[in-house]
Amino acid sequence: MSVEKLVMDQGFAPPVAGLGLPRPSKRQGGRRTGLVLLAGACLGGVLVCAVLMPLVYVTMSEMQENMSEFQSEIIELRNLVTSRPTTMASPGPEARQNATSASGAHRGRRAADLTPSYGDVYVRWGRKECGEHAETVYSGVVGGAWYQHHGGGSDYQCLPNKLEEIEWDNPEGGFQHGGYMYGTEFEVRGGRFSTDNMQPITNPYNYDVPCSVCHVAGRSTHVMIPARLSCPQGWSKEYNGFLMSSNHGHYNSKNFICVDGAPDLVPGSYTSNDGALLYFVEARCGSLPCGPYVEGYEFTCVVCTK
Repeated sequence: MSVEKLVMDQGFAPPVAGLGLPRPSKRQGGRRTGLVLLAGACLGGVLVCAVLMPLVYVTMSEMQENMSEFQSEIIELRNLVTSRPTTMASPGPEARQNATSASGAHRGRRAADLTPSYGDVYVRWGRKECGEHAETVYSGVVGGAWYQHHGGGSDYQCLPNKLEEIEWDNPEGGFQHGGYMYGTEFEVRGGRFSTDNMQPITNPYNYDVPCSVCHVAGRSTHVMIPARLSCPQGWSKEYNGFLMSSNHGHYNSKNFICVDGAPDLVPGSYTSNDGALLYFVEARCGSLPCGPYVEGYEFTCVVCTK
């Protein structure tokens, strides 16, 4: 084996003749290979970054949007918490009274906010007020055409009866002999109506009939059902009573209305002025199916909303 080969195998190289430079060795070749691999890895990393950077940018944008929404929710929740009244330990009487007033006002505003913006309107015949479950738009008296006139209107009207509520528009004095509006009287004796709202009167005969126009929130329709005292499933009962109309022998025919079973009476109105009149409506078996309907029975009625 030559000296030169031995030197090369041991990783040494004598100076290159004439140049004074060391001969390249295997160790230097390994370093060069490492540098090449490192450069390749860096280049590959640059390419990967170039591909991933748009995805990272999109992901970061989505994270920023989600963070903004989350911060908005946090702020809204914090405002809600801080807006609630703080409970203080052992408040004095004045503080409790003020807190109660504030709480009542808050409940009132909350109730107003929760009140539906829609509703339905109906007439409660025979009562001056609508009751606790409906708003009384106005109260009045029942009007209609004279019972023996051949013409005129055929329906009953709920007329306002307070001076400040009645408005005229350039009226002409005297009669022009057109249509007429009269008051309405009960033409029935006591015994069927409840007298709870009549006291001390027990007989409604010849008393004027009151009425009220009612608005009930959160309902969109109403129906009057004859021969019923209760409402179908899913409907709410506003009131029940008796079906009433004009007398069958009178010239002026009227529509059928449901008069409250516990009517009010117009104070001081007892007199026989006639005008429009109200009678109970009786069943006639034969043309109506006998069995469900009984000859001579007075019709009941109910007003329902939904």
